[in-house]
Amino acid sequence: MIYSTKELIRNGETEYTIRIKLASSKLHKLGRGYYSDDPYELTSEAYYCKKYPDAVITGYSAFCFHDLTDGVPDYYCLATPRNSLPISDPFVQQSYQSLDTINLGVEIRDNGAGPFRVYDLERTLIELFRLKTKYPSDLYYEVLGSLRSRKDDIDWAKVYDYAGAFRKEKHLFQKIKEAMA
Repeated sequence: MIYSTKELIRNGETEYTIRIKLASSKLHKLGRGYYSDDPYELTSEAYYCKKYPDAVITGYSAFCFHDLTDGVPDYYCLATPRNSLPISDPFVQQSYQSLDTINLGVEIRDNGAGPFRVYDLERTLIELFRLKTKYPSDLYYEVLGSLRSRKDDIDWAKVYDYAGAFRKEKHLFQKIKEAMA
């Protein structure tokens, strides 16, 4: 599980007991102000979503999460609101979304390390088509093929509603329908 310093102190720990647990390896420091009882949590979606609470897992990371690709990215793709500060972490690729659309299609999941925010399958489909030029063509076609094989799992009413929140909504939804046929 991932904890912030504030959470540990709220649960009865002190700066001293935190240092003792760090020295005895009962607690591991992930970054400034973040700790875990598992030393491998540094490479976890939950860590980045705890560190950046407004962020949402998107793009290549969401493709992996939904098992749409066999590849594993070397970084986490996080969407943040447009008014967010830049994230200066080499393991994060940040994209900015408008305040109107950032929370559209967000699911809260838990992988055992803690909760994290990720786009659902329908919003991931929208992101694939919206940002098609940002992905290598082999990744695009691999994800598209995976989505085609799972088209019975997709809630098309959600896709239509999500597409309506973006510019050129009818064109976007039409492209998705044609490609998924």
